[in-house]
Amino acid sequence: MTPTSSTDASGGAAANRGPAPLRVAIFDDVVAARAEHFHIPGLAVDVYAHADDAVARCAPPGGADRYDVVLMDFAMGRGRKTGQAACVELRAAGFRGRIVAISSDPAANSAMRAAGADESLAAKAHLRSYLVHLGGRHLRPGTPAAGAR
Repeated sequence: MTPTSSTDASGGAAANRGPAPLRVAIFDDVVAARAEHFHIPGLAVDVYAHADDAVARCAPPGGADRYDVVLMDFAMGRGRKTGQAACVELRAAGFRGRIVAISSDPAANSAMRAAGADESLAAKAHLRSYLVHLGGRHLRPGTPAAGAR
């Protein structure tokens, strides 16, 4: 599966003016189906429709994490891996980045936090504003790394 990819709004020139973009992966079937693109300063965002291969995409064996932050939906379609299972597998594979659960179901967010997510968003409607805040925080000098756990 090829991700839907977005780079920061500066067209990549931000690397010359500040920190490299924070690498963000979103695993969400609805966001992918809408073909949403996120052109947010400070971020390089890839969107995937399911989490079946989240470990291979985010924490390849023997390699460095490919993403700093992973946003993970709980349910991604019949027959697909749940976000909860993907969180467990990412942490077991040694993924050190931040994992954010995104579900409107509080029980699903709690299950994902128990499985290794660091925080949760109560609704997908908050996704874009969360990303804008994340990008802004990443670009501000003296701010702790946004992907740090």
